[in-house]
Amino acid sequence: MLASKSKRWLKKALVGSSILRLASRLTPPSAAILAYHSVEETPQLTDPIFGASTSRVQFENHMKTLARKFRPVSLDEVLQFAQAGRQLPPGAVAVTFDDGFADNYELALPILNRYGIPASFYIMVNAVENGTLPWYCRLRFAFHATNKMEWKDPVNGRTFRLDVPEERRVALQLAWDTGAKLTGSVQDRFIGGVEEALGTEPANAPHGFMMTWEQVRGLRKAGHTVGAHTLSHPNVAQVSVSEARSEIVESKRRLEEKLGEAIEHFSYPHPALNPCWSNQTLELTREAGYKSAVLTTSGQVRAGDEPLALKRINTPSDLVQFTLNLQRTFAGR
Repeated sequence: MLASKSKRWLKKALVGSSILRLASRLTPPSAAILAYHSVEETPQLTDPIFGASTSRVQFENHMKTLARKFRPVSLDEVLQFAQAGRQLPPGAVAVTFDDGFADNYELALPILNRYGIPASFYIMVNAVENGTLPWYCRLRFAFHATNKMEWKDPVNGRTFRLDVPEERRVALQLAWDTGAKLTGSVQDRFIGGVEEALGTEPANAPHGFMMTWEQVRGLRKAGHTVGAHTLSHPNVAQVSVSEARSEIVESKRRLEEKLGEAIEHFSYPHPALNPCWSNQTLELTREAGYKSAVLTTSGQVRAGDEPLALKRINTPSDLVQFTLNLQRTFAGR
């Protein structure tokens, strides 16, 4: 406990000092892209579904900090900086969301608008189209909610004791690994088979977990950016070239059909397995006509970076750690 308090005190002292700000002036200009997924009123109630969400209060504190201590910019501005070295203000930060959860519109959007912060929202097309949870959320919920004592992996035949927490965790990870290598109806059948074997039904919410198309259009009307996040959220570096092309191209086409405008930005899903992108997928995004693509790889964005492989940084809920992550990013750490 004492060590934990001392560590937090040191972090707060570092954030409050000018050390990292001074260090950032000695490094080449850079930008940071933040990666979010879900913003919930009470995340602990939905953790079995979403995993680690950011609370509404914490997200507002993040955005308040961005507005006061950094310089919020759009993804297009970061893209122009990476492509052509367009000058950005020191501490330039872009905000992004993956997947298309309804809370992005209901809770995050009003906060973003309140502080005048532009954001980019990457939509998992099938989940929004069908109003169903992404497959990896369905698996997390199934393994959390099941009363079964065992599960047999249909791929390798291994049986896991679900009353042993570590075995349950490994079983879920292996199920994620399998799902990440599947697309479309094949992926749906696998997830449905796991749910059936575990004796669970997909989680439901009174008003749905995903945005509606009207809400996605509402993001654009509010001045934010909408990008693609594939159709069915596989790891596109782990599927066949034809499947990756379909996921990358068709998600763009269907979003353009729904929104009536060009979709220029893409986010690589990373549900499981590494890597989540490759030179092959990079070329597929280029062929599809995307101008930018963001990764889950942590790091800053510098002038001259590949615009179809832009790094992002994670967003811990704790405000001190959140601020420290940003300051360290600009200091080149």
